[in-house]
Amino acid sequence: MCKKILRILAWFLAAVLASILLLAAAIRVDQYVLRYRAERLQSDIRSLELRKSTFADARRLEDRWFDNTKEKVCRPSWCDLDISLNNTSARHLEFLLNHLAVRAIYHRLGGRIAGAYAFIQVRDNILWGKGIGLGIETLDTEPDGRRVEYELVGSIGTDSPPWVRARHPEYQIGRPNACTSCVDGWVKFTPFADPRDVLRLTDLNFTCITRWRHCIEQADILPTAWKELRAEIAEGAEDDPNPCTPAIIRSLSRQTHRLELLKVIKLKPDPNLPLMTVRRLPGSTPQRPDQWQEFDLPADLIGLGVVHLGEQFLMFDNGACRAVPATEENLKAARLGAAEGWISPAHQLDLPFGKPSPPKFDVH
Repeated sequence: MCKKILRILAWFLAAVLASILLLAAAIRVDQYVLRYRAERLQSDIRSLELRKSTFADARRLEDRWFDNTKEKVCRPSWCDLDISLNNTSARHLEFLLNHLAVRAIYHRLGGRIAGAYAFIQVRDNILWGKGIGLGIETLDTEPDGRRVEYELVGSIGTDSPPWVRARHPEYQIGRPNACTSCVDGWVKFTPFADPRDVLRLTDLNFTCITRWRHCIEQADILPTAWKELRAEIAEGAEDDPNPCTPAIIRSLSRQTHRLELLKVIKLKPDPNLPLMTVRRLPGSTPQRPDQWQEFDLPADLIGLGVVHLGEQFLMFDNGACRAVPATEENLKAARLGAAEGWISPAHQLDLPFGKPSPPKFDVH
């Protein structure tokens, strides 16, 4: 009788162990499948070149990822495609959030919620926007031994950089200022960025999906971009000595609603607040219909130095480059940027239109 009970227990334990091993294997296979598909997607996104690839190229990519594509509007004049890839846990996120014991077992077996996302945007038969991102649930241990969970996010794509740098005015690398329960890094580039830079920086580390030791910081998920950012910080290059170079003026001038050509028509030398009255010159459109053609500005506007009656200058609506004298060199750069526009011929909506947004996971 005792031997029979032991035999039953042995078979029971063997069945439990086999089930655990099968479940762990299934989780690993699921992760590797997502990684393989995400790397293929990254390769496809890299193969598309901004301002050269066409609507036909976008359609071919859509055919390859048809089951994962969400089509908004797609025709040669305007095409927006979103592609989403998720592992099994991301597709059953609500179940895991409502069954914390199952989620704990899933974590113990090496499972993590993960998803990849890509987008492409075509205007007037030309590719003007593309991007790819990865979001992955991460478990880490604080120095005090406390276990923490957060989402590690890396994204690369066409967007308006929040600031413009003299070193590389067509792209930026950074992180959000306020990000709760997440570690986020991004690369944003304009449609005019050097294709070699775009190719080099479109480097998401999808091994983070399958690593036993979790990726925990931006350098893990964006290796190339974060190496470059750290080198710039080490060189003290985070502050541009001249934020209004011709290259920056050209970049800012592509969005002509940000640019105005003004002429000083009156000086008001108030000792407390010296002002100057300026007039918008023909060809510069007010940003809002209720704006006057003549208005006052501080006489010590950043970038101008001492101003004189009759002087002309270019003014931008935001950024470190606020205003610059209308020299021939600066006007040439501004005209070139305005002629390029975000899209040629100019479209009624500004570009870029968006940024990669990997799936967001509730992490506690």
